[in-house]
Amino acid sequence: MAYVPSEVSRVRPSKRGLREFSVPVILDHGDQARVATVAFGGSPQVGDRFHLDGATWEITRAKDFQRGYVARPVKPGVCVH
Repeated sequence: MAYVPSEVSRVRPSKRGLREFSVPVILDHGDQARVATVAFGGSPQVGDRFHLDGATWEITRAKDFQRGYVARPVKPGVCVH
């Protein structure tokens, strides 16, 4: 079972005045998954990429009424824009 912190929707200002949102994201490894909070400048969109734990992840499913954001690792050698 994954652990999700009780305070996942906090907003904290950055040094440049932009706001970062900590968003819970399901990290889908294929045969296993876990949840992590990731700081974004706004609501994540399908195709957004981020680095976590030495890997590059891509949002593959946006939040809907049944599920949160889902990300899958980007295969090595795939261009990161």
